[in-house]
Amino acid sequence: MTPPEKESLCQVFASLFSPPDREMERWVQGGALYSFFKKYTDDWGEGEPFLNGFLAAGGEVGFGKELEEAYEHLFSDLREDHICLVESFYKPWTQDIHCSLLFASNKGLLMGDSALHLSAVYEQCGMEISEEFKWKPDHLVLELEFLSLLYRFKTDMEIKAFINHHLDWVPSLKKEFERFHPHRFYVSALDILDLFLRRERERLEVEEHG
Repeated sequence: MTPPEKESLCQVFASLFSPPDREMERWVQGGALYSFFKKYTDDWGEGEPFLNGFLAAGGEVGFGKELEEAYEHLFSDLREDHICLVESFYKPWTQDIHCSLLFASNKGLLMGDSALHLSAVYEQCGMEISEEFKWKPDHLVLELEFLSLLYRFKTDMEIKAFINHHLDWVPSLKKEFERFHPHRFYVSALDILDLFLRRERERLEVEEHG
């Protein structure tokens, strides 16, 4: 894959984990989303299971409403029990050994080290965080959008550092998914994202030491 292809791919990943809209509904029902990913899974030597969530949904009447309800059920902050799409939630709140706060090593909290680091990075890059993400700058959608920019402007070394330091929690997110029996669409979305990140780590590791 070329850097522009990876840039585009990360933008699509970000849209998959954003609230679904009519454009996403048309992408799925028209088969465009399935076709978009199939060319990459074919190149990666992976079969249909990774795409089943997109293919099975294609052409279904009322799928847009179904997807909206699935998104709300899984990810809405208004629900007491939901899947959190924020990096800090899956890591100790801070790695600072000098922090004396009782909850310093706890997981399940927001605005941890990763959030503070990304807030600083975004500021250095001249990026403004919307109100929606003000207290979760390490949200998966923002991280994927930022990774997309890295493929356009930065080196493999910087891309590798970002993937290893800020997208290493995706396997933990997959385990969280298992508790909720998520809609097939989001199973495919997360499986393909995880596959892409694993392949990128392998590629970057080989190129660094090759």
